[in-house]
Amino acid sequence: MGKVFLRCPWALAIVLEAAEILGYSPLEAWDDPERLGRTSYVQPLLLLVEWLSTEAMVREAEIFPEAVCGHSLGEYAALAAAEVIDWDEALRLVALRGRLMEGAAREHPGSMAAIIAPEGEVERIAAEAGCYAVNYNAPEQVVVSGERGAVERAVELARDRGFRAIPLKVSGPFHTPFMREAEEEMRRALEEIVFMPPNVIFISAVSGRPESDPERIRELMARQMTSPVRWTEVIRSLEELGIREAVEVGPGEVLVKLGRRIAPALVFKSWREYVEF
Repeated sequence: MGKVFLRCPWALAIVLEAAEILGYSPLEAWDDPERLGRTSYVQPLLLLVEWLSTEAMVREAEIFPEAVCGHSLGEYAALAAAEVIDWDEALRLVALRGRLMEGAAREHPGSMAAIIAPEGEVERIAAEAGCYAVNYNAPEQVVVSGERGAVERAVELARDRGFRAIPLKVSGPFHTPFMREAEEEMRRALEEIVFMPPNVIFISAVSGRPESDPERIRELMARQMTSPVRWTEVIRSLEELGIREAVEVGPGEVLVKLGRRIAPALVFKSWREYVEF
């Protein structure tokens, strides 16, 4: 995902800086299937790609955001883009986050599944199955998370009721109370970082609303690992702000597709439509 940027000198400098922070070469890790199968490597490497994409929009296309938001891990890229925290601090935090979530997943094995059904239906299915509705990705797509058996029951219940259910390739019950111990350690790390007021509008995926107070943002990020991702509310907040165009700065177009389902009047694009290498 990240190698497309390497023809740009500025991008190589960012990759080398990331190598110093992480203690290993992203160039090597990008080619290592074993490391790419581990949360502790995938999270910082994904953040690096998101940051390179963000910098490409600014440096290559001279496009600056009026508002930023991120889905789960992507919130750290959004925080750096809004200069709430520095980019290198975001990478250190995400590297820690990946290690903590990988450890929590070993201690509490679990899984996640996307259920294509109205939010209320998914919440009822999750309650019956004994898992949690955690990612409100679109009005009729909600991800459930929890112990493997509970998520499997949720998938069965959904299918029995005529809904699509898609198991996800993840290693743990993320965004649930099973992440509580990891979250507490993450909270301590966040307390050591200086949070600044955002220099553009920052929309929290924990609250689903624009947030401007640095201490409020810190608290929301501290709660992030056990809180639902309120993506539907995030996109509706963009609408309320009068935003007309949203650009996904990352490796794929998952958020573009979700955004079009939530807010058809907004124009959703990939950063690749603006930057050519």
